[in-house]
Amino acid sequence: MTIFSKFERKNQLILIFLIGILISSFYAIYNLNKFDKNEGNSHLMVRGDINLIWKEAESFKKDIIETKSFFGNGIEYTRTFLPSKLIAIYSIITNQDLYEDYENEIIKINGKMFYLLFQILFYYLCLLFLYKRLLYFYDDKNLIFYIIAFLALDPNILQWHGTFWTESIFISFQILLIGMTIKSNKTNLFCLCLGLFLGLVFLQKTVGIFFIFFIALYIFFSEQKNYKLKIVNIFLGFAIILTLLGYDNYKKTGIFYVMPLQTKGAHYGYLIVQIYNKKNELKLIDQLQKSEEEWKVKNNYSEDNFQSRYDLGNFQQKKAIKIILNNKIITMQIYLKKIIHHAVLNPFQTFYWHKYNQKDYYGIEFHLSKESKKYFIFKIFYSLIFYIILFVGIFSFIKKRNKLDFHLLIFFLVLYLVFMLGWVGNSRYFIPSVVFLSIFFGHGLNYFNKLRYKKS
Repeated sequence: MTIFSKFERKNQLILIFLIGILISSFYAIYNLNKFDKNEGNSHLMVRGDINLIWKEAESFKKDIIETKSFFGNGIEYTRTFLPSKLIAIYSIITNQDLYEDYENEIIKINGKMFYLLFQILFYYLCLLFLYKRLLYFYDDKNLIFYIIAFLALDPNILQWHGTFWTESIFISFQILLIGMTIKSNKTNLFCLCLGLFLGLVFLQKTVGIFFIFFIALYIFFSEQKNYKLKIVNIFLGFAIILTLLGYDNYKKTGIFYVMPLQTKGAHYGYLIVQIYNKKNELKLIDQLQKSEEEWKVKNNYSEDNFQSRYDLGNFQQKKAIKIILNNKIITMQIYLKKIIHHAVLNPFQTFYWHKYNQKDYYGIEFHLSKESKKYFIFKIFYSLIFYIILFVGIFSFIKKRNKLDFHLLIFFLVLYLVFMLGWVGNSRYFIPSVVFLSIFFGHGLNYFNKLRYKKS
């Protein structure tokens, strides 16, 4: 017997949504009031990867205004495709400049609030969509309540809506994807749209490139009729997006490609050095750099030529794969260590990132500060609570084995994300996994709720 009626649960969720929206909005306002400023030639919020997104957005905006055409505009696609386009479209619609001085990379102050509000409202609309889908998927209304309540209030997730990182839109897309996947009676047209949407997921964050295979397997095992045609339609929709992306890249560079340069050189520039450091063979790093310089000379490398940079990326990717395969045990050791760091929840990561970008904190990185040591204890405590509830949820599900195909889909999506992103060791890249794990977390909260009322 449920504790609350459906009407009462609905009212509670409305209140939770309002609280979540208010928390997210206040945090966004706080960030803009405190960190929307330049110190020298560097902006406190638009920095690192976000700075590159801003440059791509400004370039795309100028070109699209001049040519009135979408394809072939902007600078080369090197990291993620969609975020810069969203920023550019926002700038055009609201008539807000992105730069005070583009040549000197001076970011325009103010005019960013409505973009963050858009991220917040979009997230909660996606959450409302998922809630309505779950009502037809699960029989237990309390379970649905706990899943949605967690997603609506967890600060580990909400912090990203008040920043310009790619996470906010991506996790909103994940929530939409869950809701679309559990839809009953999927038509062929719907599956085509699902494939198109999976393409958008990839455009927002490249790690989404292989989501389609997990979704296709789920369709194969869960659909009773025409599952083969439905899978074909999903791949067709996905292929349309990739073809359009490749065509846009071809128009800009003369090369038809879909994976950005960042994915080609990531392991080479980050993981290989760690492998050689662990082996205590620092001379191999010098040899690696020497072989790269020799390749550049042999192939007439030019930093100003995209084809040269693209070929260098291929060289680095092949070299990295070879080194990793020759050092499997060490690579696994590094992976496991980084995954532990990766999986520690970090609910104030964006705040401290902004804070330690300020001039007053230059000269020391946050993880080396005294504040970091105190915060570390909080992170561990927060993570322990999360994982205790999560594992209880997994075990309670295993007992029932209800909707096994869907829960296996969630489980393997998390494994995939951890494998693809865990080697970096950054808590930021664990956020997509937390979104999927909310399903099991909801099971855990529901189990404790039932246990509490059995004893009373």
